[in-house]
Amino acid sequence: MTAKKKVLLIDDDKDFLMATRLILEKSGYEVFLAEDGKSGVDMVKSVAPDLAIVDMMMETWGEGFEVVSKVRSMEQGKDMPLIVLSAVDLQGPYQAFEPSDESPKVNMVLHKPVKADDLIKYIGELIG
Repeated sequence: MTAKKKVLLIDDDKDFLMATRLILEKSGYEVFLAEDGKSGVDMVKSVAPDLAIVDMMMETWGEGFEVVSKVRSMEQGKDMPLIVLSAVDLQGPYQAFEPSDESPKVNMVLHKPVKADDLIKYIGELIG
């Protein structure tokens, strides 16, 4: 049997973490949880996940982007697929927070709430 793919969830919303963990585990993924950016970055080092899902706004506005750039600067994270979640509509005044060419690469930006089926489909597209 092949090893389960590892997914790291980095979000300060405990309810979201628990609900998403159940969905992903049912779909056969091994799930790791981090409730803040710092522990999320540490877990990328210790767990070496196949994919990470990062909430854009945790304790501070833009903490998610900080996590993304730290992860991208690490050996374990430079090519790892990253999905960024945002509860904020990224149009209008938030446009400035859309990833630009200079910002670290994210593979996908999804809006919360994300339907379980969609999330599974997107993860499957990125890591199988």
